[in-house]
Amino acid sequence: MNNNDDGTLNIKGFNYDDLVEESLKSVVKKVLKITAESGLVGNSHFFISFNGNDNEVIVPDELKSTDSSEIKIIIQHQFWDLKATDEHFEVTLSFNGQKKNIYVPYKAITSFTDPSVGFGLQFKVEEKKIIPNEEKKDENIVLENKKEQTKQTNETESGEIISLNEFRDKK
Repeated sequence: MNNNDDGTLNIKGFNYDDLVEESLKSVVKKVLKITAESGLVGNSHFFISFNGNDNEVIVPDELKSTDSSEIKIIIQHQFWDLKATDEHFEVTLSFNGQKKNIYVPYKAITSFTDPSVGFGLQFKVEEKKIIPNEEKKDENIVLENKKEQTKQTNETESGEIISLNEFRDKK
């Protein structure tokens, strides 16, 4: 069963992809919580990539790139004030000799790697598409055209014979 957006249950079955994703993100949370409390263990260090377009991510403007929404950081030698909660992590990193604060919700993480032990995780990212009003207008026209075509198709006479050979691959 899955929970629908409105809080009701959907009886199609378990959404195993989401359950696995949630479990793997809990590994990242736990590792960051341990690191926040005790520091890095052994030679561990982390490469963390995340979606910079997520509206909850807070990063310095110079980290944002115009060609990609993905931002990559390394937590290794120079990091301060690492805090890991159940929903996000915060850390201060050094960029060009200046300390900058970063705030990342776990849902925005796209990958987590600890190369010292050969461990890595990849996560799926669902970006919400924002449709400008002009595109919505165009989309409505397309939908109206499709409705009209469907209506015309449904109004055609029944008993019409259609040859399927036109649609088959010719070998």
